[in-house]
Amino acid sequence: MNEQIKKAFATTLVHLILAGRRTIEDVPVGLQDLVKADLGITEPVQVAQEVEQTTEQEA
Repeated sequence: MNEQIKKAFATTLVHLILAGRRTIEDVPVGLQDLVKADLGITEPVQVAQEVEQTTEQEA
């Protein structure tokens, strides 16, 4: 896939994630690095999910 097309598709996925219509798990593996960089995610997603689950259990 052309690099310009990858970036455009990644940007579209970022917008869908921010709108709550998609999750990072829905992103194809080949685009996850670009999407995570655009979202500013530097830690593994599983760690963030574990933190959310822990917070929900405490509430």
